[in-house]
Amino acid sequence: MAKTYPYIVPVGRRHVPKDSQRAIPENVVKEDVRSRSELDLPPPVLTVQDLAVLLATSSSAVYSRVARGQIPGAFRIGRSLRFDRRIIAQWLSANKASAGGLP
Repeated sequence: MAKTYPYIVPVGRRHVPKDSQRAIPENVVKEDVRSRSELDLPPPVLTVQDLAVLLATSSSAVYSRVARGQIPGAFRIGRSLRFDRRIIAQWLSANKASAGGLP
């Protein structure tokens, strides 16, 4: 005989009776509730593979340059290596200018 568990809800759409459905009034404005702006979100990050494509090199070259301290903005999340996109952009523009590239 199979047991039924009342606390397990099947995945999918639940039926809500029409009399309990209500629309949110347009004139209700909460000052303490706001959407998250870009400043509230964590900074965008690059993976090793993303940075390797950006630098036109291999991911093993990225790992070795990080080990030698040649790439700034590297940090670890668990065992994976990530890079702050803003620091990498500043580093690339500084290196381009010092190498005689276009500003």
